[in-house]
Amino acid sequence: MKINLVIPLLFRHAIAASRTFTDDLGVKHEIAMDKPKIVTWAHTAVTLSHYGLTDEQLLGTYGEHANSGSDLDFEKPELGSSFPADPTAEEIRFLQTVVNLSPGCGAQYCTEFNQEYLENVKPDLFILHGYRQSPWAIASHVQNITDFMGRPPIYIELSAHGEDCKNENVTSCYGKSMIEIIERYNELAEFLDFDTPSKLDEDYARLCASAETFTKQMKGAQEKGIRTMAAYLTTGTSYFATPVDDMVLRMFEELGMPIMHVGGCTNETTCKYEYFWEYIPIDEYFNSCEEGQNLTDCNANTLYPVDFWLYDHRTTLTVQNEDFATAFPDQAILKKQYASWPIGGRLITPDHASRILDTVGKAMEGAERIYDATACVPDVDVVSLTHRQSHALGGLPGGSYACYGSGQYHNTDYYKGCSDSEADKEADKEVVDKEADKEAGSSESSASSLVMGSSPDKEADKEADKEVVKKVDDEVAGSSESSASSLVMGSLAVFISSFISLFPTL
Repeated sequence: MKINLVIPLLFRHAIAASRTFTDDLGVKHEIAMDKPKIVTWAHTAVTLSHYGLTDEQLLGTYGEHANSGSDLDFEKPELGSSFPADPTAEEIRFLQTVVNLSPGCGAQYCTEFNQEYLENVKPDLFILHGYRQSPWAIASHVQNITDFMGRPPIYIELSAHGEDCKNENVTSCYGKSMIEIIERYNELAEFLDFDTPSKLDEDYARLCASAETFTKQMKGAQEKGIRTMAAYLTTGTSYFATPVDDMVLRMFEELGMPIMHVGGCTNETTCKYEYFWEYIPIDEYFNSCEEGQNLTDCNANTLYPVDFWLYDHRTTLTVQNEDFATAFPDQAILKKQYASWPIGGRLITPDHASRILDTVGKAMEGAERIYDATACVPDVDVVSLTHRQSHALGGLPGGSYACYGSGQYHNTDYYKGCSDSEADKEADKEVVDKEADKEAGSSESSASSLVMGSSPDKEADKEADKEVVKKVDDEVAGSSESSASSLVMGSLAVFISSFISLFPTL
């Protein structure tokens, strides 16, 4: 009877002993220990604390503790910050309980990294993040970190996924939505053996409710003809963001926001496109003005008819300063029809996603259309890989935005936290919408071809998506089979060894 009890216990322990995680550079990480100790970027530590990370597993952080331009007082964090994506006072205190590998960093982009401090704390794992497959801020230190750790860091991609996203000319790299990265951190939390806090389920439920409210608010905005645009605004050259591969802008568009795409400036001498920004000098934006003319007198028509701005949160204190409207007298700025946009998400949890939707949705409710109406582009599957293609001005033509339609192309992953009844309603609605689309068919396709001179090829999009998905599925299947085989064989070896040691006379 004792043998019958011991064998299944040993075998179960052997299987549970090893966990694997394949990061976003394709590196497979394996660990057998419970509660491994880690070092990571400060904002990632705050993010992971919502998934169960405590100071028992967090040994240290690197990088800035607050966003560039923030007015957060680190000595008095309870006073708060003007930046919604900054850590709270409680989260700042959490960071202050562990070793700071970048003690000179505060509230600005920071590349400081103390290798000696890393070697003193001796973490089991090092976690870093990046954009387009490039580590954020500390790329020059990665080799030293790898050499010391004896294993590469775990890399989490926050912008795009696909083949060689570093290459500006690649056409198979696709923007990631915030919910995708939220789910990615869930997987990482499981690998790191966190104890999932009960509040996480509540946060997912709140995200669902916020997403439902936001889509209704965006339907209202679309009915008014309101158009939004994301930008890093200055009084010289401003930088207009493509909504293709920023996780927050993807979330907005995938929940119905009428957000305009970049590419509207045709002056290749003064306007350029780089990384995911379209560079727009102020004279190009206020393109109805004569040289030397007061911009306030000629702001009736601008390069883009922006009724509501999503300004990069790093410019919060600048945009909200009354003097900014004098130097950049855009009509939406003058009417204060704007909200901050936390570029890159920064804190990436269901709770923070919900807060972003609540803040922006409420701000847009009171906005009105300022400029002459422009037609939206119908029948755009904003979740498709084709639409989310990075580089080379993916998405829609400059100044275009996708119609709300019946909501059939919205990203339903944001509703995962809904109750079963709510989820069933959403699923039923999607079926009805698809049936309605089939009946509408050719008439919508014809209308699409008349808007902005182009429209997405729906069937081509589907075929392209199928090919990409099949390729990924094949790779994942192969990897999963190999991992499963290795895990079982390894588990058997541990079990047999343990069994023999317990019963040497058998």
